[in-house]
Amino acid sequence: MNKLLAIILRKPFLFVVTSLVYLVLVGFLKWQVHPPLSAVWYLTGGVIGIYFLDAEEIFFALTPSPFRSVVFLVLFIVVSFFVVTSSGSLLASGLVLSLFLSILLWQLGEWEVSKNIDSWYRMVAGGVSRSIERWVLAGSIVLFLIETYFFTR
Repeated sequence: MNKLLAIILRKPFLFVVTSLVYLVLVGFLKWQVHPPLSAVWYLTGGVIGIYFLDAEEIFFALTPSPFRSVVFLVLFIVVSFFVVTSSGSLLASGLVLSLFLSILLWQLGEWEVSKNIDSWYRMVAGGVSRSIERWVLAGSIVLFLIETYFFTR
C-alpha cells in the first residue's frame, strides 16, 4: 500500500491534469458526445498509463531508469504505433497514448529545467548535440500527434 501511495504522490499534479485533459479531449474527438460503454476501457488504460512508468521505477528500483532513454523511446514509438493502428484494444490504446504523453512530458520538463535532455542519451555512445536532441524531441511530438490522429479516426 505504501508503494502504491508513493507512485500516486510521485507524479506531478500538472502531469496528471494534462494527461486526464488529453484523454478526455481525445475521447471526445473519437466519440463526440456519445461515447460507447467500451470507452471506459480507453480511460482505464489511460489512467494506468499515467502511473505505469513511475510504478516500474519504484517497484524495480532501477537507477538510472532504462525507460528514460532514447533507446526505449524509439522502441516504444514502434510498439505504440502498432498498438494504436492495429490492436483494436481500447485499453491498450489508452495505455500507450498516455505513456507516450508521460514520456514527452518528462522530456519537456527536463528540457525546461536544464535546457537539454542529455540524460536520455546515456545509452548512446558519445554525446549528441542540442540540435539532435531538439529534432528527436520535435519528431517524437509529431509522431505522438500522428498516433493520436490515427486513434481518433
